[in-house]
Amino acid sequence: MRLRPYPVVLSCAAIATLMLGGCANERGVDDGNWETARDEGRLAITEARFEDAAAAYRRALKLAGTTEDPDQSRIQSLNGLGEVYRHQGNLAEATLYYKEALEIKAATIGPYNLELGRDYGNLATHLLHAGKLDEAEATNLDALKIFKQHHGDEHPDVGLTLNNLGMVAWIRGDPATAEERMGRALEILGASPLARHTDTAALASNFAQVKLQLEKLDEAESLTRQALDIWAEYHGDPSLPVARGLNSLGEILRRQDRLDDALRTYRRSLEMMESQLGSSHTEVATVLNNLALVQRKQDRLTEAEATYLRAAQILEQASGGMHPDLAATAFNLGRLYVAQQRFVEAEPQFKRALEIYERAAGLSHPNVAMVLRGYVEMLRAVGRHSEANPLAQRADRILGGTDS
Repeated sequence: MRLRPYPVVLSCAAIATLMLGGCANERGVDDGNWETARDEGRLAITEARFEDAAAAYRRALKLAGTTEDPDQSRIQSLNGLGEVYRHQGNLAEATLYYKEALEIKAATIGPYNLELGRDYGNLATHLLHAGKLDEAEATNLDALKIFKQHHGDEHPDVGLTLNNLGMVAWIRGDPATAEERMGRALEILGASPLARHTDTAALASNFAQVKLQLEKLDEAESLTRQALDIWAEYHGDPSLPVARGLNSLGEILRRQDRLDDALRTYRRSLEMMESQLGSSHTEVATVLNNLALVQRKQDRLTEAEATYLRAAQILEQASGGMHPDLAATAFNLGRLYVAQQRFVEAEPQFKRALEIYERAAGLSHPNVAMVLRGYVEMLRAVGRHSEANPLAQRADRILGGTDS
Protein backbone atom coordinates (compact mmCIF):
# COMPACT_ATOMS: atom_id res chain seq x y z
CA MET A 1 0.00 0.00 0.00
CA ARG A 2 1.39 3.34 -1.08
CA LEU A 3 1.03 6.41 1.15
CA ARG A 4 -0.70 9.18 -0.79
CA PRO A 5 0.33 12.82 -0.75
CA TYR A 6 -2.10 15.15 0.90
CA PRO A 7 -4.22 17.14 -1.55
CA VAL A 8 -3.91 20.90 -1.43
CA VAL A 9 -7.01 23.03 -1.11
CA LEU A 10 -6.42 26.51 -2.47
CA SER A 11 -7.48 29.83 -1.01
CA CYS A 12 -8.98 32.46 -3.27
CA ALA A 13 -6.38 34.60 -4.97
CA ALA A 14 -6.86 37.74 -2.93
CA ILE A 15 -7.11 36.27 0.55
CA ALA A 16 -5.44 33.64 2.72
CA THR A 17 -7.13 34.07 6.08
CA LEU A 18 -8.67 31.07 7.82
CA MET A 19 -11.38 32.93 9.68
CA LEU A 20 -14.52 34.65 8.53
CA GLY A 21 -15.57 38.26 8.84
CA GLY A 22 -12.46 39.48 10.62
CA CYS A 23 -9.91 37.73 12.79
CA ALA A 24 -10.70 36.79 16.36
CA ASN A 25 -7.92 39.08 17.55
CA GLU A 26 -9.04 42.02 15.43
CA ARG A 27 -9.70 45.26 17.28
CA GLY A 28 -12.35 47.72 16.27
CA VAL A 29 -15.16 47.45 18.83
CA ASP A 30 -14.79 49.87 21.72
CA ASP A 31 -16.22 48.04 24.69
CA GLY A 32 -13.94 47.10 27.56
CA ASN A 33 -15.85 44.10 28.85
CA TRP A 34 -16.28 42.52 25.43
CA GLU A 35 -12.72 43.34 24.40
CA THR A 36 -11.37 41.91 27.65
CA ALA A 37 -13.20 38.64 27.11
CA ARG A 38 -12.13 38.46 23.48
CA ASP A 39 -8.50 39.18 24.35
CA GLU A 40 -8.56 36.55 27.10
CA GLY A 41 -9.78 34.03 24.51
CA ARG A 42 -7.07 35.01 22.08
CA LEU A 43 -4.33 34.67 24.71
CA ALA A 44 -5.66 31.34 25.94
CA ILE A 45 -5.52 29.92 22.39
CA THR A 46 -1.87 30.95 22.03
CA GLU A 47 -1.12 29.20 25.33
CA ALA A 48 -3.16 26.10 24.35
CA ARG A 49 -5.58 26.64 27.27
CA PHE A 50 -8.55 25.69 25.15
CA GLU A 51 -11.17 25.31 27.89
CA ASP A 52 -10.32 28.79 29.12
CA ALA A 53 -10.41 30.10 25.58
CA ALA A 54 -13.83 28.62 24.92
CA ALA A 55 -15.18 30.10 28.16
CA ALA A 56 -13.77 33.53 27.31
CA TYR A 57 -15.23 33.57 23.82
CA ARG A 58 -18.63 32.41 25.10
CA ARG A 59 -18.53 35.28 27.58
CA ALA A 60 -17.64 37.62 24.71
CA LEU A 61 -20.57 36.29 22.72
CA LYS A 62 -22.95 37.14 25.57
CA LEU A 63 -21.45 40.63 25.82
CA ALA A 64 -21.59 41.30 22.08
CA GLY A 65 -25.02 42.91 22.30
CA THR A 66 -23.63 45.63 24.59
CA THR A 67 -21.05 46.88 22.06
CA GLU A 68 -21.32 49.63 19.46
CA ASP A 69 -21.38 47.05 16.64
CA PRO A 70 -23.10 43.92 18.00
CA ASP A 71 -23.06 42.02 14.70
CA GLN A 72 -19.31 42.46 14.21
CA SER A 73 -18.72 41.52 17.84
CA ARG A 74 -20.79 38.34 17.43
CA ILE A 75 -18.92 37.46 14.25
CA GLN A 76 -15.54 37.81 15.97
CA SER A 77 -16.70 35.89 19.04
CA LEU A 78 -18.09 33.02 16.96
CA ASN A 79 -14.94 32.90 14.86
CA GLY A 80 -12.94 32.78 18.07
CA LEU A 81 -14.93 29.75 19.21
CA GLY A 82 -14.34 28.18 15.82
CA GLU A 83 -10.62 28.71 16.23
CA VAL A 84 -10.68 27.06 19.66
CA TYR A 85 -12.09 23.88 18.18
CA ARG A 86 -9.97 24.05 15.02
CA HIS A 87 -6.80 24.18 17.10
CA GLN A 88 -7.96 21.04 18.89
CA GLY A 89 -8.56 19.25 15.59
CA ASN A 90 -12.35 19.26 16.00
CA LEU A 91 -13.28 20.73 12.62
CA ALA A 92 -16.81 19.37 12.77
CA GLU A 93 -17.53 21.58 15.78
CA ALA A 94 -15.45 24.49 14.46
CA THR A 95 -17.42 24.70 11.24
CA LEU A 96 -20.68 25.14 13.15
CA TYR A 97 -19.38 28.39 14.65
CA TYR A 98 -17.81 29.56 11.37
CA LYS A 99 -21.14 28.98 9.59
CA GLU A 100 -23.07 30.92 12.20
CA ALA A 101 -20.63 33.82 11.90
CA LEU A 102 -20.96 33.76 8.13
CA GLU A 103 -24.77 33.82 8.30
CA ILE A 104 -24.61 36.98 10.41
CA LYS A 105 -22.13 38.56 8.01
CA ALA A 106 -24.26 37.71 4.96
CA ALA A 107 -27.27 39.35 6.58
CA THR A 108 -25.15 42.41 7.35
CA ILE A 109 -23.35 43.08 4.07
CA GLY A 110 -25.64 41.33 1.58
CA PRO A 111 -25.49 37.88 -0.05
CA TYR A 112 -23.42 38.85 -3.12
CA ASN A 113 -20.64 40.89 -1.56
CA LEU A 114 -17.21 39.91 -2.95
CA GLU A 115 -15.76 39.61 0.54
CA LEU A 116 -18.46 37.08 1.32
CA GLY A 117 -17.37 34.96 -1.64
CA ARG A 118 -13.91 34.68 -0.14
CA ASP A 119 -15.37 33.79 3.23
CA TYR A 120 -17.44 31.05 1.59
CA GLY A 121 -14.23 29.68 0.07
CA ASN A 122 -12.53 29.60 3.46
CA LEU A 123 -15.51 27.92 5.11
CA ALA A 124 -15.66 25.35 2.30
CA THR A 125 -12.03 24.46 3.00
CA HIS A 126 -12.82 23.79 6.66
CA LEU A 127 -15.89 21.74 5.69
CA LEU A 128 -13.81 19.66 3.28
CA HIS A 129 -11.19 18.95 5.94
CA ALA A 130 -14.01 18.02 8.33
CA GLY A 131 -15.27 15.46 5.81
CA LYS A 132 -18.55 17.34 5.19
CA LEU A 133 -18.36 16.92 1.43
CA ASP A 134 -21.91 17.91 0.51
CA GLU A 135 -21.68 21.10 2.54
CA ALA A 136 -18.22 21.83 1.15
CA GLU A 137 -19.50 21.50 -2.41
CA ALA A 138 -22.55 23.69 -1.77
CA THR A 139 -20.44 26.37 -0.07
CA ASN A 140 -17.87 26.36 -2.88
CA LEU A 141 -20.71 26.75 -5.38
CA ASP A 142 -21.91 29.79 -3.42
CA ALA A 143 -18.42 31.25 -3.66
CA LEU A 144 -18.22 30.44 -7.37
CA LYS A 145 -21.50 32.24 -8.07
CA ILE A 146 -20.26 35.40 -6.35
CA PHE A 147 -16.86 35.32 -8.07
CA LYS A 148 -18.42 34.89 -11.50
CA GLN A 149 -20.86 37.72 -10.82
CA HIS A 150 -18.02 40.10 -9.86
CA HIS A 151 -15.20 38.90 -12.12
CA GLY A 152 -16.63 36.89 -15.02
CA ASP A 153 -15.61 33.33 -15.91
CA GLU A 154 -11.83 33.74 -16.34
CA HIS A 155 -10.67 35.20 -13.03
CA PRO A 156 -8.16 33.30 -10.85
CA ASP A 157 -10.67 33.18 -7.98
CA VAL A 158 -12.99 31.23 -10.30
CA GLY A 159 -10.16 28.85 -11.18
CA LEU A 160 -9.11 28.29 -7.58
CA THR A 161 -12.71 27.59 -6.55
CA LEU A 162 -13.09 25.12 -9.42
CA ASN A 163 -9.98 23.35 -8.12
CA ASN A 164 -11.58 23.06 -4.70
CA LEU A 165 -14.77 21.72 -6.26
CA GLY A 166 -12.59 19.22 -8.08
CA MET A 167 -11.05 18.17 -4.76
CA VAL A 168 -14.52 17.52 -3.35
CA ALA A 169 -15.35 15.32 -6.35
CA TRP A 170 -12.05 13.45 -6.10
CA ILE A 171 -12.38 12.73 -2.39
CA ARG A 172 -15.97 11.66 -3.00
CA GLY A 173 -14.69 9.06 -5.50
CA ASP A 174 -15.71 10.81 -8.73
CA PRO A 175 -12.45 11.32 -10.63
CA ALA A 176 -14.22 12.07 -13.93
CA THR A 177 -15.94 15.14 -12.45
CA ALA A 178 -12.72 16.10 -10.67
CA GLU A 179 -10.86 15.89 -13.98
CA GLU A 180 -13.36 18.20 -15.68
CA ARG A 181 -13.31 20.79 -12.91
CA MET A 182 -9.54 20.79 -12.39
CA GLY A 183 -8.86 20.88 -16.12
CA ARG A 184 -10.93 24.04 -16.45
CA ALA A 185 -9.27 25.48 -13.34
CA LEU A 186 -5.80 24.93 -14.77
CA GLU A 187 -6.82 26.59 -18.05
CA ILE A 188 -7.93 29.68 -16.15
CA LEU A 189 -4.85 29.91 -13.93
CA GLY A 190 -2.49 29.15 -16.80
CA ALA A 191 -3.80 32.16 -18.70
CA SER A 192 -3.70 34.45 -15.66
CA PRO A 193 -0.95 36.35 -13.78
CA LEU A 194 -0.82 33.29 -11.48
CA ALA A 195 0.52 31.03 -14.25
CA ARG A 196 3.87 30.64 -12.44
CA HIS A 197 2.47 30.93 -8.91
CA THR A 198 2.64 28.19 -6.31
CA ASP A 199 -1.18 27.98 -6.35
CA THR A 200 -0.93 26.84 -9.96
CA ALA A 201 1.73 24.31 -8.99
CA ALA A 202 -0.53 22.94 -6.26
CA LEU A 203 -3.41 22.71 -8.72
CA ALA A 204 -1.24 20.88 -11.26
CA SER A 205 -0.13 18.46 -8.54
CA ASN A 206 -3.73 17.82 -7.45
CA PHE A 207 -4.75 17.31 -11.07
CA ALA A 208 -1.90 14.85 -11.54
CA GLN A 209 -3.26 12.68 -8.72
CA VAL A 210 -6.64 12.59 -10.46
CA LYS A 211 -4.97 11.59 -13.74
CA LEU A 212 -3.06 8.90 -11.86
CA GLN A 213 -6.30 7.47 -10.49
CA LEU A 214 -7.68 7.45 -14.05
CA GLU A 215 -4.53 5.57 -15.20
CA LYS A 216 -3.54 8.50 -17.47
CA LEU A 217 0.06 8.13 -16.40
CA ASP A 218 1.78 10.24 -19.04
CA GLU A 219 -0.53 13.18 -18.32
CA ALA A 220 0.04 12.70 -14.59
CA GLU A 221 3.80 12.81 -15.11
CA SER A 222 3.61 15.97 -17.23
CA LEU A 223 1.47 17.77 -14.66
CA THR A 224 3.74 16.74 -11.79
CA ARG A 225 6.82 17.95 -13.65
CA GLN A 226 5.01 21.24 -14.34
CA ALA A 227 4.39 21.62 -10.61
CA LEU A 228 8.00 20.71 -9.77
CA ASP A 229 9.31 23.31 -12.22
CA ILE A 230 7.24 26.06 -10.57
CA TRP A 231 8.15 24.97 -7.04
CA ALA A 232 11.86 24.85 -7.88
CA GLU A 233 11.64 28.34 -9.38
CA TYR A 234 9.65 29.74 -6.46
CA HIS A 235 11.14 27.93 -3.45
CA GLY A 236 14.47 26.71 -4.75
CA ASP A 237 15.87 23.22 -5.25
CA PRO A 238 16.23 21.60 -2.76
CA SER A 239 13.10 22.66 -0.87
CA LEU A 240 10.22 20.98 0.92
CA PRO A 241 7.66 21.53 -1.88
CA VAL A 242 10.09 20.00 -4.38
CA ALA A 243 10.68 17.05 -2.06
CA ARG A 244 6.93 16.43 -1.83
CA GLY A 245 6.55 16.74 -5.58
CA LEU A 246 9.33 14.22 -6.14
CA ASN A 247 7.54 11.77 -3.85
CA SER A 248 4.45 12.11 -6.06
CA LEU A 249 6.56 11.73 -9.22
CA GLY A 250 8.13 8.58 -7.82
CA GLU A 251 4.71 6.94 -7.57
CA ILE A 252 3.92 7.77 -11.20
CA LEU A 253 7.24 6.34 -12.36
CA ARG A 254 6.65 3.20 -10.29
CA ARG A 255 3.22 2.76 -11.87
CA GLN A 256 4.89 3.13 -15.29
CA ASP A 257 7.32 0.31 -14.30
CA ARG A 258 10.23 2.73 -14.64
CA LEU A 259 11.62 1.33 -11.43
CA ASP A 260 15.19 2.62 -11.63
CA ASP A 261 13.87 6.14 -12.28
CA ALA A 262 11.39 5.76 -9.44
CA LEU A 263 14.12 4.59 -7.07
CA ARG A 264 16.33 7.58 -7.90
CA THR A 265 13.39 9.97 -7.53
CA TYR A 266 12.34 8.61 -4.14
CA ARG A 267 15.94 8.73 -2.89
CA ARG A 268 16.25 12.35 -3.98
CA SER A 269 12.94 13.15 -2.25
CA LEU A 270 14.14 11.35 0.88
CA GLU A 271 17.39 13.32 0.96
CA MET A 272 15.51 16.61 0.71
CA MET A 273 12.92 15.60 3.29
CA GLU A 274 15.61 14.67 5.81
CA SER A 275 17.44 17.92 5.11
CA GLN A 276 14.31 20.05 5.47
CA LEU A 277 12.45 18.22 8.25
CA GLY A 278 14.96 16.01 10.03
CA SER A 279 15.35 12.25 9.84
CA SER A 280 12.52 11.42 12.26
CA HIS A 281 9.63 13.31 10.66
CA THR A 282 6.50 11.41 9.61
CA GLU A 283 6.83 12.71 6.04
CA VAL A 284 10.22 11.00 5.89
CA ALA A 285 8.43 7.78 6.85
CA THR A 286 5.98 8.32 3.98
CA VAL A 287 8.79 8.47 1.44
CA LEU A 288 10.51 5.47 3.04
CA ASN A 289 7.34 3.41 2.73
CA ASN A 290 7.03 4.31 -0.95
CA LEU A 291 10.72 3.66 -1.60
CA ALA A 292 10.37 0.21 -0.06
CA LEU A 293 7.54 -0.59 -2.50
CA VAL A 294 9.98 -0.08 -5.37
CA GLN A 295 12.70 -2.09 -3.66
CA ARG A 296 10.28 -4.95 -3.16
CA LYS A 297 9.18 -4.82 -6.78
CA GLN A 298 12.83 -5.08 -7.79
CA ASP A 299 13.20 -8.17 -5.53
CA ARG A 300 15.58 -6.27 -3.26
CA LEU A 301 13.75 -7.77 -0.32
CA THR A 302 16.42 -7.27 2.34
CA GLU A 303 16.65 -3.58 1.49
CA ALA A 304 12.85 -3.28 1.40
CA GLU A 305 12.54 -4.83 4.86
CA ALA A 306 15.10 -2.44 6.34
CA THR A 307 13.35 0.53 4.73
CA TYR A 308 9.92 -0.53 6.02
CA LEU A 309 11.31 -1.09 9.51
CA ARG A 310 12.85 2.38 9.58
CA ALA A 311 9.54 3.91 8.47
CA ALA A 312 7.71 1.95 11.17
CA GLN A 313 10.16 3.10 13.84
CA ILE A 314 9.61 6.76 12.93
CA LEU A 315 5.83 6.40 12.98
CA GLU A 316 5.93 4.44 16.24
CA GLN A 317 7.89 7.18 17.96
CA ALA A 318 5.70 9.92 16.50
CA SER A 319 2.35 8.45 17.50
CA GLY A 320 2.82 5.90 20.23
CA GLY A 321 1.97 3.14 17.81
CA MET A 322 -1.40 4.29 16.45
CA HIS A 323 -0.54 6.49 13.45
CA PRO A 324 -2.69 5.54 10.41
CA ASP A 325 0.39 5.47 8.18
CA LEU A 326 1.90 2.89 10.53
CA ALA A 327 -0.97 0.59 9.57
CA ALA A 328 -0.02 0.90 5.90
CA THR A 329 3.63 0.21 6.65
CA ALA A 330 2.77 -2.79 8.85
CA PHE A 331 0.52 -4.17 6.10
CA ASN A 332 3.26 -3.77 3.51
CA LEU A 333 5.76 -5.42 5.82
CA GLY A 334 3.37 -8.32 6.40
CA ARG A 335 3.01 -8.84 2.66
CA LEU A 336 6.78 -8.76 2.28
CA TYR A 337 7.15 -11.47 4.92
CA VAL A 338 4.49 -13.59 3.19
CA ALA A 339 6.43 -13.30 -0.08
CA GLN A 340 9.46 -14.62 1.81
CA GLN A 341 7.35 -17.34 3.50
CA ARG A 342 8.15 -15.80 6.89
CA PHE A 343 4.62 -16.41 8.10
CA VAL A 344 5.32 -16.23 11.84
CA GLU A 345 6.68 -12.71 11.39
CA ALA A 346 3.92 -11.72 8.95
CA GLU A 347 0.97 -12.45 11.23
CA PRO A 348 1.64 -9.81 13.92
CA GLN A 349 2.09 -7.19 11.21
CA PHE A 350 -1.35 -7.91 9.76
CA LYS A 351 -2.89 -7.91 13.24
CA ARG A 352 -1.29 -4.57 14.00
CA ALA A 353 -2.44 -3.01 10.75
CA LEU A 354 -5.95 -4.29 11.41
CA GLU A 355 -6.04 -2.90 14.95
CA ILE A 356 -4.89 0.57 13.85
CA TYR A 357 -7.27 0.83 10.90
CA GLU A 358 -10.24 -0.40 12.91
CA ARG A 359 -9.56 2.16 15.62
CA ALA A 360 -8.70 5.07 13.31
CA ALA A 361 -11.07 4.50 10.40
CA GLY A 362 -13.82 2.24 11.73
CA LEU A 363 -14.67 -1.43 11.44
CA SER A 364 -16.15 -1.15 7.94
CA HIS A 365 -13.49 0.95 6.20
CA PRO A 366 -12.13 -0.40 2.87
CA ASN A 367 -8.60 -0.40 4.33
CA VAL A 368 -9.81 -2.90 6.93
CA ALA A 369 -10.99 -5.16 4.10
CA MET A 370 -7.64 -4.79 2.35
CA VAL A 371 -5.75 -5.91 5.46
CA LEU A 372 -8.18 -8.76 6.05
CA ARG A 373 -7.54 -10.08 2.55
CA GLY A 374 -3.79 -9.98 3.09
CA TYR A 375 -4.19 -11.77 6.40
CA VAL A 376 -6.47 -14.38 4.77
CA GLU A 377 -3.83 -15.06 2.12
CA MET A 378 -1.28 -15.72 4.87
CA LEU A 379 -3.61 -17.97 6.88
CA ARG A 380 -4.49 -20.07 3.84
CA ALA A 381 -0.82 -20.39 2.93
CA VAL A 382 -0.21 -22.14 6.24
CA GLY A 383 -3.38 -24.25 6.09
CA ARG A 384 -5.41 -22.34 8.70
CA HIS A 385 -8.56 -22.31 6.57
CA SER A 386 -11.03 -22.38 9.44
CA GLU A 387 -9.61 -19.05 10.65
CA ALA A 388 -9.26 -17.60 7.15
CA ASN A 389 -12.79 -18.18 5.88
CA PRO A 390 -14.70 -15.95 8.36
CA LEU A 391 -12.20 -13.15 7.77
CA ALA A 392 -12.59 -13.49 4.01
CA GLN A 393 -16.36 -13.29 4.39
CA ARG A 394 -16.04 -10.18 6.52
CA ALA A 395 -13.83 -8.51 3.91
CA ASP A 396 -16.40 -9.31 1.23
CA ARG A 397 -19.18 -7.81 3.36
CA ILE A 398 -17.20 -4.61 3.88
CA LEU A 399 -16.46 -4.18 0.19
CA GLY A 400 -20.06 -5.04 -0.66
CA GLY A 401 -21.36 -2.43 1.75
CA THR A 402 -23.24 -4.95 3.91
CA ASP A 403 -20.94 -5.03 6.95
CA SER A 404 -22.20 -3.13 9.97
